[in-house]
Amino acid sequence: MLKHINRRNLFRYVSLGILIATILFLHFYKLTEIPYGMYVDEVGSAYDAYSIAAYGVDRYTKSYPVYFTNYGDGQNALYTYITALFFRLFGASKLTVRMGIALSSLAAAFFGYLYACRKWKGKDIPLLFLCLYAILPVFTMTQRFGLESHLMLSASIMALYTTARALETEKWQYYLLSGIVLGLSLYTYALMYIVLPLYLLLWLGYGVRLGKIRLRKLLLLLLPLGLLAAPLLMVQIINAFSLPEMRLGPFTLTRLEKYRSGELGFQDLLRNLKQMFTNTLFYDNLTYNTFSRYGTLYYISLPFLFTGLVKTARETWLSLRQKQFDYAAPVLFWLMGEFVMGCILKGWSTPNTTRMIGIFMTYLYLITAGICSVRNCLKKIWQKRAFGGILASLYAVSFFSFAHYYFTDYNRLAYPMNWLFYETYDDILPFLEEHQNQSWASRGVCYPNNYMYYLWSFRINPYDLNIPVNGIQTFGKDSINEFPNKVLVRNNYVVSNLDQPSIEFLTRIGYIPVKKDKHTFFICPFENYDVVVSQEQLFYLDNIHVLDQDIKFFGWCVDPKADAPFAAYLLEIDGAMVDIQKTPRTDVAEILGREDYLESGFTAIIPLDTLGTCNSLTLTGVGADGSQSVIYQILRKEKFLLDSADLPMNRAIEKQSR
Repeated sequence: MLKHINRRNLFRYVSLGILIATILFLHFYKLTEIPYGMYVDEVGSAYDAYSIAAYGVDRYTKSYPVYFTNYGDGQNALYTYITALFFRLFGASKLTVRMGIALSSLAAAFFGYLYACRKWKGKDIPLLFLCLYAILPVFTMTQRFGLESHLMLSASIMALYTTARALETEKWQYYLLSGIVLGLSLYTYALMYIVLPLYLLLWLGYGVRLGKIRLRKLLLLLLPLGLLAAPLLMVQIINAFSLPEMRLGPFTLTRLEKYRSGELGFQDLLRNLKQMFTNTLFYDNLTYNTFSRYGTLYYISLPFLFTGLVKTARETWLSLRQKQFDYAAPVLFWLMGEFVMGCILKGWSTPNTTRMIGIFMTYLYLITAGICSVRNCLKKIWQKRAFGGILASLYAVSFFSFAHYYFTDYNRLAYPMNWLFYETYDDILPFLEEHQNQSWASRGVCYPNNYMYYLWSFRINPYDLNIPVNGIQTFGKDSINEFPNKVLVRNNYVVSNLDQPSIEFLTRIGYIPVKKDKHTFFICPFENYDVVVSQEQLFYLDNIHVLDQDIKFFGWCVDPKADAPFAAYLLEIDGAMVDIQKTPRTDVAEILGREDYLESGFTAIIPLDTLGTCNSLTLTGVGADGSQSVIYQILRKEKFLLDSADLPMNRAIEKQSR
């Protein structure tokens, strides 16, 4: 008998070790590489965390916000402050950005396992619970990148465990701990403002029915919860009534540009009911959270989930009737809170996997309960073993298929599948520093992605940036959010190596490509030319930019001899004349205070590949007396060279582009 017990304990310890190793692998292996790039809200939180850690303010120079502004509609604060702490301890990097969510996933596994141990005492079922947590896709995919709202997944099971233990043990320590956990969980996701009060209301009614609620102990829960919730409540009041932004000591009570209370209502109940089930039980359009081929939980789990739901509802009912605590009840109450929250979303704010992230730990409990319920219905040992073997085989095949796809093919297909993920510019900064003395390096650089990728990559000082005054489109000579279909040909460009259409487009225009690790740096095509003639006074080539599939060549000039606009212009490209028109320039006339300068403008539409193929371009002005004078002329250089280390890359790209 003793030998049997020892073997059983050995099995549990070995199984637990294997499961822990599996969870660690799934959540930390290639953490900085998969998923590809950084999510747009992830990089926003990362830069705010950097600003908080280094300067004590966010990107808008607000001191320690209790709710961050992000892109104007708000962002939950807890993950940003956790990340700021990691930055102070370990330095700012992509690894420390994602470390918080990876460690949070371990906390979810730990408290989920404790919850299962309390529910199924003395059995091996908690190992099944932990195994399912390890292998079900949603727990891997949502817990590997720093989307701050995904922190609600671990917060949900921590809230369930502490409040359940408070009712079961009636110890003051658990009431106090519950209040702290519940209060902090409000900072994980704004939708917790709906789920948590509904859950607490049901939890309180359940405790009263069981005779386990004592007012003095309840105050130990409500006091820390109220203190932690108060700043967020004040933020809601400020935004609901359009009050001015306030400070509470060093903390900012944020006034948002776009208040999102309009995302709640009862208009879309039927739509939400359908989407809540399809998005959480099957898959949604967020390809960084779910795959259609695997679903959120594998499709083989769904019958067990519904079986577990029936069993959990029955156990809760019996618990209420018999006035005996059951760990099934808090799970059902949390599920009901999530269900109500999902139903009252409206407009574009649909109940997708991110908004419903807090429901998945309850789903995991239901699947575990359902599997146990089905197994218990089988009478014979061979039936139980056959059921266990078949189910284990199905889950194993599903898991290994998912893991292989996620850690191999997924990143290859990530762009543009995960359209809100972009690479940071970490490979561009050392390249610019290496070539800082070359002429092209003094040109402005256009960075195509959301401005936060620029701020995070170059660690811009938020005080130097000064968004409230300067906006977000430029920093110094650099332009942000500039895409190749709006190319300003005098500037350099940075494009992701995965964006092949843009690479081909810029190469065709005549840009000089230099391929780096994650991006290709495109040097302005004018670096291929020498400016032979350029009239120094009263001439300006505004810019050359792409217009559909052509290039717009435009500017203004005044004949210095006559002190008047030229009568006409001539544009010659490789000996061929190109149509060029005079255009009115009211801006020039107004700025210089000369009405006679109104007709000083010129505009020509030239072929898209002109600067990639032509050898010479000459702009000539024709005076009123018919005399001609060259205003501007460029001639192709014999060769444009970077440092020798870059030449093999350039040649390879040129060969590929041909």
